Order: sequence, then structure tokens, then C-alpha cells
Amino acid sequence: MNTKTGLVYVFTGDGKGKTSAALGVAVRAASNGMKVGWVSWYKEKKWPISEMKLKLKNLKMYWLGEGFYKLPTDHATPKEHQQAAESALKQAEKLLNKADVLILDEVNNAVADKLIELTGLINLISNRGKTHLILTGRGVNPAVARLADLVTQMKKIKHPFDKGIKAVKGLDF
Repeated sequence: MNTKTGLVYVFTGDGKGKTSAALGVAVRAASNGMKVGWVSWYKEKKWPISEMKLKLKNLKMYWLGEGFYKLPTDHATPKEHQQAAESALKQAEKLLNKADVLILDEVNNAVADKLIELTGLINLISNRGKTHLILTGRGVNPAVARLADLVTQMKKIKHPFDKGIKAVKGLDF
């Protein structure tokens, strides 16, 4: 069954794999000739993230973040984070209905951290037309979850970080 409006998938929770799952959808969609847009709310261009090297002609990626908000390594002011988040929302609005699949990486965090208004995300979902949306990030808002067609909760059972093992290039970033 084909849908007249795009589907909304949410990958949320405290476990690893939210962005990785979205990346898998992006590669699958682009490999099938679909136009894919990717907007990242927290990850910065200067980070050595492997997916930034991904070169698929149907995939356009935008890294608009200022880093993760309120972490010990946070270098940006709250205002800088908010401006970056609003810029990411505007970029997502521009891509809406131009992409077949639009990935909003860490958008749930941006709403939970009050860097963007919930209404902005709900408007994006409501105006998606035929564009499929993939939303990632911890703490999905219940209103967003109700609008979604699929919600997958990634639950941490065990993580190498708990043993002091840092993220591994190629596996984690």
C-alpha cells in the first residue's frame, strides 16, 4: 500500500543507534533513487563524524549544530545553540516537499531542550505532504509520538562507555 502522505518515523530513547538507524534509512532511500535531506541539530561540521564523508548524489546533508547542549564540553552560549537550532528548523522547512525523505537528526533533543518550539516541529510534520520524515533524538515529545506512524524506543541495556571505553571511530562516529 502506497501512502498519499509521507510516513513519520521516530527513533528515540537512551540507547545507542538512533542516528545509525536514520543513516541506514538514508542510504537505503538514496540507493533507491529517492532524494534525501539530512538536517542535524547538534552535530557540528568540525566534528570528525564518518557520515559527513558519505557521498551519494541523492543525499544532501546539513550540519548546523553548535555541539551538544549543556554538556561539560559545551562551548556555545544558550543563545548560539538556539540560533543554530532555529537555523536547522528553517533548513528543514526549505527541504520539506523537495526531498522524498527528510531526516531530522536530534530534533527531539532540540524540542526537549527548548531550543525550538514544539509547534515548529508539529507544523513541519503537518505540512510534510508526501515527504517521509525520520526524527531522531532522546525524549520525543508525546504530541510528536502521537503524530508518528512508527516510534522505536532504543533502550540501553549495556554500553561500553559504562566501562570507560570511549566511542570507536567507524563504529560510533
